[in-house]
Amino acid sequence: MRQTLLYTIKKLLWTVPILVGITFLAFGLGLIARGDPATNRASADPDYIPTEAEIQALREELGLDDPVLVQYGRWMAGVVRGDLGQSLIDDKPVLGELLRLLPNTLLLSVLALAVIAVAGLAGGLLLALFRDSFLDLLGRVLLVLLMSVPGFCMAYFLIWLLAQKLHILPTSGAESLASFVMPCLAVSIGSACVVIRLLRSSLLGEMSKNYILTAQAKGLRRSQIILRHGLRNALTPSVSYVANTFGGLLGGSMITESVFSVPGIGSYALAAINNRDYIAIQGYVLFTGFAFVLTCLLADLLCAWLNPRIRLEG
Repeated sequence: MRQTLLYTIKKLLWTVPILVGITFLAFGLGLIARGDPATNRASADPDYIPTEAEIQALREELGLDDPVLVQYGRWMAGVVRGDLGQSLIDDKPVLGELLRLLPNTLLLSVLALAVIAVAGLAGGLLLALFRDSFLDLLGRVLLVLLMSVPGFCMAYFLIWLLAQKLHILPTSGAESLASFVMPCLAVSIGSACVVIRLLRSSLLGEMSKNYILTAQAKGLRRSQIILRHGLRNALTPSVSYVANTFGGLLGGSMITESVFSVPGIGSYALAAINNRDYIAIQGYVLFTGFAFVLTCLLADLLCAWLNPRIRLEG
């Protein structure tokens, strides 16, 4: 118990400077992507050409002429209060827009996580149980092929097959659960293939350990040895990869959400980049960075629970 507590405290302490670093990264990316927000905002109406004086007044109003450290301090003060600023395009609160779009991205991420976990666990166990058989060989070839297909190509293939040819799923939107099936498959198939390969490799590696040889000497069947003894230790690499994937999905899949017109965080970030809305970009990077770090922290703690050697070495 004491070792678990010390390991948890250590991980939490390491997380703090990472989160601080993310704030610097988010603010810095906003500066790089900035361009001239005052000009963009003043020129929002295509029928009106602003004067240089109007642009300069707007720049002073937005605080764009202040020193960088002053801007960072003002921005961080707002972040601590839960204020990520207002979009330069429509004056809507960035945090409010992220929270409004989060349910769609969260639903897509959870569905993808379920597919990755179930398919990865079942596929990895199946290939490990039938090692070096025709099924194992065929499965590994298919995995390599599916992993080689880019996500946007998979998305368009699913649209062609399931929407245009079979007419069983809608091509866009977020009105029903069926609208999330194709986006979920597009973002999860490649990751599920990686998990299958990771789990198969880890299980086969565990099969050469002494405790497995002892179980074999007791006369246990191969399936019993894998499920009762080898699986828990073999899950660690797969859990870490799934957590990283889920953390990335929480930030929204820009390409997938754009292709399927899913109103999520990824599509919001893509629109912010196209409009050079650096306030929205800063909020997006900060929000998703924190989500990713916290997800990875939970994965590390889960791996330490699955494999005591991790927390003992930590």
